[in-house]
Amino acid sequence: MTDETKSSLKKWGLRALMTLIPIILGAIGGTQFTTPKTVEVERKIEVPVPVPQLDEFEPSRMGWLRDDETIRTNLDQAKTLHFVTTPAGKAALGDEDVFLYRTVRGVNGRGSDWYPNVNQQSVGCCVGCGFKHGADVVQATAIAAGASFEWKAAAVEAIYAGSRVEVGRGQIRGDGSMGAWASEWLKSRGGLIPMEKLGKYDLTTFSPARARQWGVSGVPDELEADAKKHAVRGAALVTTADDVKRALMQGYPVPVCSNVGFNNRDGSVGTRDSQGFISPRGTWPHCMCFIGWRNGSRPGALCLNSWGDQAHGGPVWPEDAPRAAFWVDASVVERMVSQGDSFALADVAGFPARTPDWFIRTEQEKELSGWGKIVKAEPRLRLPLFEKVHSQDSFGNRSSTVWYLEFPLAP
Repeated sequence: MTDETKSSLKKWGLRALMTLIPIILGAIGGTQFTTPKTVEVERKIEVPVPVPQLDEFEPSRMGWLRDDETIRTNLDQAKTLHFVTTPAGKAALGDEDVFLYRTVRGVNGRGSDWYPNVNQQSVGCCVGCGFKHGADVVQATAIAAGASFEWKAAAVEAIYAGSRVEVGRGQIRGDGSMGAWASEWLKSRGGLIPMEKLGKYDLTTFSPARARQWGVSGVPDELEADAKKHAVRGAALVTTADDVKRALMQGYPVPVCSNVGFNNRDGSVGTRDSQGFISPRGTWPHCMCFIGWRNGSRPGALCLNSWGDQAHGGPVWPEDAPRAAFWVDASVVERMVSQGDSFALADVAGFPARTPDWFIRTEQEKELSGWGKIVKAEPRLRLPLFEKVHSQDSFGNRSSTVWYLEFPLAP
């Protein structure tokens, strides 16, 4: 046997030995010394997701999110306008009751069976709803005070989406927003979009599903530019019941964000008592809107909710009050607004002090001379001769010059 053959047999012997040793040791110890392999198996499991029924009333769907940093910014007068520092916040007023919902109906020529409130249903877009209700009122009171533009219901979806995405930068996962964000959207980042057909968007009916969708994607770009033409330029933080009273008595609604709840003892949604009030109980991280104030032996604010006309049982007061509203005692109003995320809204003129007068009267009974001054005017006949329209926007607001002939009439 040659040396080369011996060397070849040796190599083959070593290879055979290296193969047999792990097998023998594995048989003895019960373990085979081979490199373990991990095989990943991906299995798709279909889990049925319940589709929410948007026509259901779900009081758990609220949507105000409290953020301590935002509240600190709100409460800092160097960073946020406070109502108490404005002329309206310092105005000397009486103790008349005020019902701003009547002004909304008045400028629309509608009766007590109508009010443009919405039902958020199963989507937590209450901040959009509360500020929409405020925007509806502030348009009406501006018109009643002499503004020459047409009232149009504001779209919830745009306010909600603008607050969450354009202002909040999409920080929130799930539903919800903040009062400060909605205020900033209306005042400086965007504004109002009417409940109308605008291009390919049909906003004539409020859609909670669209609110949720836009709350993720934001206000469509083609609508955002138009919204900026209709800013609610006056927005100021209210922190006391006195702020709320002064604001409402001068025609400024207050979208209110707080965690004060209004449940019955059994946990169901609160029922109005014989005077139309609901006492506080439980926790609601929720946004609503104050649209009226009453004085007398039990002062308080009329709070418009966004859960539909059937949410609260019991009698309303006055009889023409919206069914979706209930009264809140002044001490409870204080608790709510002291949380630091509720804002009085004003028209494009800011917050001038006004004489309270939110009832539609005949032209022979009133004349507006400047802001907030109501003086008697002698009867006269005014005949329009010619109107030159300079521009018109999607709200129907026109910039124009009108020429009149006026003739005094004998008393």
